[in-house]
Amino acid sequence: MARKRGGGPRWIATGKPIATPPPVPREEIDAAIADGLLIARFSAVLALKNRLIVSALRDDLPFDRDEAARAYSEVAGELAEEQERNAEHASELIQQVMSDPGVARHEHDYKSRDVELLVARRAVYSEVARRLRSDALEPEIVAEVVEEARTRAWDEISRELTARLDDTRRVEGLARDDDYARDRVERMRLLQELDLHDLAEGRRRQARRRSSR
Repeated sequence: MARKRGGGPRWIATGKPIATPPPVPREEIDAAIADGLLIARFSAVLALKNRLIVSALRDDLPFDRDEAARAYSEVAGELAEEQERNAEHASELIQQVMSDPGVARHEHDYKSRDVELLVARRAVYSEVARRLRSDALEPEIVAEVVEEARTRAWDEISRELTARLDDTRRVEGLARDDDYARDRVERMRLLQELDLHDLAEGRRRQARRRSSR
Protein backbone atom coordinates (compact mmCIF):
# COMPACT_ATOMS: atom_id res chain seq x y z
CA MET A 1 0.00 0.00 0.00
CA ALA A 2 1.06 3.59 -0.55
CA ARG A 3 0.31 4.73 2.99
CA LYS A 4 3.48 5.65 4.89
CA ARG A 5 4.39 6.18 8.48
CA GLY A 6 3.53 9.52 9.97
CA GLY A 7 6.17 12.16 10.57
CA GLY A 8 5.60 12.56 14.31
CA PRO A 9 8.36 13.08 16.90
CA ARG A 10 10.74 10.18 17.41
CA TRP A 11 11.10 8.24 20.67
CA ILE A 12 14.64 9.51 21.17
CA ALA A 13 13.50 13.13 20.84
CA THR A 14 10.65 13.04 23.39
CA GLY A 15 11.45 10.11 25.63
CA LYS A 16 7.91 8.84 25.07
CA PRO A 17 6.66 5.93 22.97
CA ILE A 18 5.24 6.88 19.59
CA ALA A 19 1.46 6.53 19.57
CA THR A 20 0.06 3.68 17.51
CA PRO A 21 -1.69 5.12 14.43
CA PRO A 22 -5.37 4.35 13.83
CA PRO A 23 -6.40 1.51 11.52
CA VAL A 24 -6.14 2.16 7.80
CA PRO A 25 -9.53 3.40 6.53
CA ARG A 26 -11.51 0.88 4.50
CA GLU A 27 -11.66 3.18 1.49
CA GLU A 28 -7.86 3.27 1.36
CA ILE A 29 -7.73 -0.51 1.45
CA ASP A 30 -10.35 -0.77 -1.32
CA ALA A 31 -8.45 1.74 -3.45
CA ALA A 32 -5.22 -0.21 -2.94
CA ILE A 33 -6.98 -3.45 -3.93
CA ALA A 34 -8.32 -1.82 -7.10
CA ASP A 35 -4.86 -0.51 -8.02
CA GLY A 36 -3.19 -3.82 -7.24
CA LEU A 37 -5.73 -5.75 -9.27
CA LEU A 38 -5.34 -3.38 -12.22
CA ILE A 39 -1.57 -3.86 -12.19
CA ALA A 40 -1.84 -7.63 -11.76
CA ARG A 41 -4.32 -7.99 -14.62
CA PHE A 42 -2.14 -5.91 -16.91
CA SER A 43 0.85 -8.06 -15.95
CA ALA A 44 -1.22 -11.13 -16.86
CA VAL A 45 -1.99 -9.70 -20.30
CA LEU A 46 1.69 -8.97 -20.96
CA ALA A 47 2.79 -12.38 -19.73
CA LEU A 48 0.22 -14.12 -21.93
CA LYS A 49 1.21 -11.93 -24.89
CA ASN A 50 4.82 -13.07 -24.52
CA ARG A 51 3.73 -16.71 -24.41
CA LEU A 52 1.71 -16.27 -27.59
CA ILE A 53 4.67 -14.69 -29.38
CA VAL A 54 6.98 -17.52 -28.35
CA SER A 55 4.39 -20.08 -29.40
CA ALA A 56 4.00 -18.47 -32.82
CA LEU A 57 7.61 -17.63 -33.65
CA ARG A 58 9.67 -20.26 -31.87
CA ASP A 59 7.28 -23.21 -31.79
CA ASP A 60 5.54 -22.34 -35.08
CA LEU A 61 2.12 -23.07 -33.58
CA PRO A 62 -1.13 -21.46 -34.78
CA PHE A 63 -3.16 -19.38 -32.36
CA ASP A 64 -5.61 -21.49 -30.36
CA ARG A 65 -8.05 -19.77 -28.01
CA ASP A 66 -8.51 -22.80 -25.79
CA GLU A 67 -4.76 -23.21 -25.39
CA ALA A 68 -4.41 -19.47 -24.75
CA ALA A 69 -7.12 -19.71 -22.08
CA ARG A 70 -5.22 -22.51 -20.36
CA ALA A 71 -2.04 -20.45 -20.55
CA TYR A 72 -3.86 -17.53 -18.95
CA SER A 73 -5.00 -19.75 -16.09
CA GLU A 74 -1.35 -20.64 -15.46
CA VAL A 75 -0.29 -17.00 -15.59
CA ALA A 76 -3.08 -15.90 -13.25
CA GLY A 77 -2.17 -18.71 -10.85
CA GLU A 78 1.48 -17.64 -10.81
CA LEU A 79 0.56 -14.02 -10.12
CA ALA A 80 -1.87 -15.11 -7.38
CA GLU A 81 0.85 -17.20 -5.75
CA GLU A 82 3.13 -14.17 -5.74
CA GLN A 83 0.47 -12.10 -3.96
CA GLU A 84 -0.12 -14.92 -1.47
CA ARG A 85 3.59 -15.03 -0.67
CA ASN A 86 3.46 -11.29 -0.05
CA ALA A 87 0.52 -11.81 2.31
CA GLU A 88 2.40 -14.55 4.18
CA HIS A 89 5.41 -12.29 4.53
CA ALA A 90 3.19 -9.55 5.95
CA SER A 91 1.81 -12.05 8.49
CA GLU A 92 5.33 -12.99 9.53
CA LEU A 93 6.25 -9.34 9.98
CA ILE A 94 3.15 -8.74 12.09
CA GLN A 95 4.16 -11.55 14.46
CA GLN A 96 7.71 -10.21 14.67
CA VAL A 97 6.90 -6.58 15.41
CA MET A 98 3.87 -6.83 17.73
CA SER A 99 6.09 -6.87 20.81
CA ASP A 100 8.68 -4.38 19.49
CA PRO A 101 7.60 -0.79 20.26
CA GLY A 102 10.95 0.75 19.36
CA VAL A 103 11.76 3.33 16.70
CA ALA A 104 12.38 2.28 13.11
CA ARG A 105 15.91 2.84 11.81
CA HIS A 106 14.80 2.77 8.15
CA GLU A 107 11.57 2.41 6.17
CA HIS A 108 11.65 -1.39 6.21
CA ASP A 109 12.39 -1.65 9.93
CA TYR A 110 8.83 -2.26 11.10
CA LYS A 111 7.75 -1.83 14.72
CA SER A 112 4.56 -2.43 16.68
CA ARG A 113 3.12 0.90 15.55
CA ASP A 114 3.18 -0.47 11.98
CA VAL A 115 0.93 -3.45 12.70
CA GLU A 116 -2.19 -1.75 11.32
CA LEU A 117 -0.36 -0.86 8.12
CA LEU A 118 0.90 -4.43 7.73
CA VAL A 119 -2.56 -5.82 8.41
CA ALA A 120 -3.95 -3.58 5.66
CA ARG A 121 -1.24 -4.68 3.23
CA ARG A 122 -1.94 -8.33 4.01
CA ALA A 123 -5.61 -7.73 3.26
CA VAL A 124 -4.73 -6.15 -0.08
CA TYR A 125 -2.38 -8.96 -1.13
CA SER A 126 -4.88 -11.63 -0.12
CA GLU A 127 -7.79 -10.00 -1.94
CA VAL A 128 -5.80 -9.41 -5.14
CA ALA A 129 -4.76 -13.07 -5.10
CA ARG A 130 -8.35 -14.19 -4.55
CA ARG A 131 -9.66 -12.09 -7.41
CA LEU A 132 -6.94 -13.27 -9.78
CA ARG A 133 -7.94 -16.87 -9.13
CA SER A 134 -11.58 -15.89 -9.54
CA ASP A 135 -10.81 -14.19 -12.87
CA ALA A 136 -9.35 -17.42 -14.24
CA LEU A 137 -12.70 -19.14 -13.63
CA GLU A 138 -14.80 -16.51 -15.41
CA PRO A 139 -15.16 -17.31 -19.15
CA GLU A 140 -15.92 -13.70 -20.09
CA ILE A 141 -12.87 -12.34 -18.29
CA VAL A 142 -10.66 -15.09 -19.72
CA ALA A 143 -11.91 -14.39 -23.26
CA GLU A 144 -11.31 -10.67 -22.79
CA VAL A 145 -7.76 -11.16 -21.54
CA VAL A 146 -6.96 -13.67 -24.29
CA GLU A 147 -8.21 -11.30 -26.99
CA GLU A 148 -6.23 -8.37 -25.61
CA ALA A 149 -3.09 -10.51 -25.37
CA ARG A 150 -3.63 -11.82 -28.92
CA THR A 151 -4.06 -8.28 -30.27
CA ARG A 152 -0.93 -7.08 -28.50
CA ALA A 153 1.05 -10.10 -29.69
CA TRP A 154 0.00 -9.59 -33.29
CA ASP A 155 0.75 -5.85 -33.13
CA GLU A 156 4.23 -6.56 -31.79
CA ILE A 157 4.94 -9.28 -34.37
CA SER A 158 3.64 -7.15 -37.25
CA ARG A 159 5.73 -4.14 -36.16
CA GLU A 160 8.84 -6.30 -36.01
CA LEU A 161 8.14 -7.86 -39.41
CA THR A 162 7.44 -4.45 -40.95
CA ALA A 163 10.69 -3.07 -39.55
CA ARG A 164 12.66 -6.02 -40.90
CA LEU A 165 11.00 -5.79 -44.32
CA ASP A 166 11.76 -2.07 -44.47
CA ASP A 167 15.41 -2.77 -43.66
CA THR A 168 15.53 -5.47 -46.34
CA ARG A 169 13.97 -3.18 -48.91
CA ARG A 170 16.47 -0.44 -48.17
CA VAL A 171 19.37 -2.86 -48.63
CA GLU A 172 17.87 -4.34 -51.79
CA GLY A 173 17.17 -0.85 -53.06
CA LEU A 174 20.85 -0.04 -52.82
CA ALA A 175 21.96 -3.32 -54.39
CA ARG A 176 19.30 -3.65 -57.08
CA ASP A 177 18.53 -0.13 -58.16
CA ASP A 178 17.85 -0.36 -61.91
CA ASP A 179 19.62 2.89 -62.78
CA TYR A 180 22.60 1.96 -60.65
CA ALA A 181 22.89 -1.48 -62.24
CA ARG A 182 22.43 -0.10 -65.77
CA ASP A 183 24.96 2.69 -65.33
CA ARG A 184 27.53 0.65 -63.46
CA VAL A 185 29.00 -0.90 -66.63
CA GLU A 186 29.36 2.49 -68.28
CA ARG A 187 30.97 3.98 -65.17
CA MET A 188 33.48 1.14 -65.00
CA ARG A 189 34.29 1.53 -68.71
CA LEU A 190 34.88 5.26 -68.32
CA LEU A 191 36.98 4.70 -65.24
CA GLN A 192 39.09 2.14 -67.06
CA GLU A 193 39.55 4.43 -70.06
CA LEU A 194 40.57 7.32 -67.83
CA ASP A 195 43.05 5.14 -65.98
CA LEU A 196 44.54 3.85 -69.23
CA HIS A 197 44.66 7.37 -70.65
CA ASP A 198 46.44 8.70 -67.58
CA LEU A 199 48.85 5.80 -67.65
CA ALA A 200 49.66 6.34 -71.34
CA GLU A 201 50.03 10.08 -70.88
CA GLY A 202 52.40 9.53 -67.99
CA ARG A 203 54.56 7.23 -70.05
CA ARG A 204 54.70 9.77 -72.91
CA ARG A 205 55.83 12.52 -70.52
CA GLN A 206 58.56 10.27 -69.16
CA ALA A 207 59.71 9.44 -72.71
CA ARG A 208 59.87 13.13 -73.65
CA ARG A 209 61.92 13.95 -70.56
CA ARG A 210 64.39 11.18 -71.37
CA SER A 211 64.77 12.29 -75.01
CA SER A 212 65.37 15.92 -74.04
CA ARG A 213 68.36 15.09 -71.88
